[in-house]
Amino acid sequence: MLKIDRLFVRDNETDANDCAIVKSIICLAEALNIATVAEGVETEGQKRILKDLNCDCFQGYLVSEPIDVEKFESQFLEPLRKD
Repeated sequence: MLKIDRLFVRDNETDANDCAIVKSIICLAEALNIATVAEGVETEGQKRILKDLNCDCFQGYLVSEPIDVEKFESQFLEPLRKD
């Protein structure tokens, strides 16, 4: 998986250069058959742009603040486990 640094994601709504860099990273990853994940997504606008550019997934405060392993497991993994 190829990560797109939050530095390029942060201003992708207002900075054409950052948006072009993100687009280039995604195109490179697609050519190499590598999935992409964008770091530091905080707004719906950033998410929309990444989706429009075919970014595979994202992480950041838009989804959740940083949480510890125990909370992650109980919040996201436990509902998936069946007895």
